Amino acid sequence: MKLILTLLGLCVVSPAFCADVPAKKKAPSKATVTEAAKKKATASAPNDASAKAQALAKTLTPSQETKLLEIINKGDDKSLQSLPGIGETRAVAVKKARPLKEPVDLMKIDGIGEGVFADIVAHAKAGFPEATKPEAPAKPKSSAKKKTATKAKK
Repeated sequence: MKLILTLLGLCVVSPAFCADVPAKKKAPSKATVTEAAKKKATASAPNDASAKAQALAKTLTPSQETKLLEIINKGDDKSLQSLPGIGETRAVAVKKARPLKEPVDLMKIDGIGEGVFADIVAHAKAGFPEATKPEAPAKPKSSAKKKTATKAKK
């Protein structure tokens, strides 16, 4: 009899021991609500970046867009690397992602984010200027070696 009373007491006190008694649901805490809001905000953040990229792409004229797409879809390594932010590794990634229908599709390539895309659009808007390498300063030819060599011969 004591055993039955103990088991009944446990069922009343602890619903985990007894499957027939439904457990009470807790209301979500404030921390859980804020975490959910943060996750929702971060999930919508890529859409914002996409919207910014779309806005940047819309600033291109049709001829600029056509030339950019031509470079992206048909260009060799040298022409791809003429775009700002595109080096050897990203050029290979662009080649693998071909064909791209719109310039904004560059954002889907690993390593090309909003900043690089903005630089590429600015480069296109500037008329695809050739990258100029800074000229190395002319080194004056040293005649000191010649003088030393002549003194050693004497």
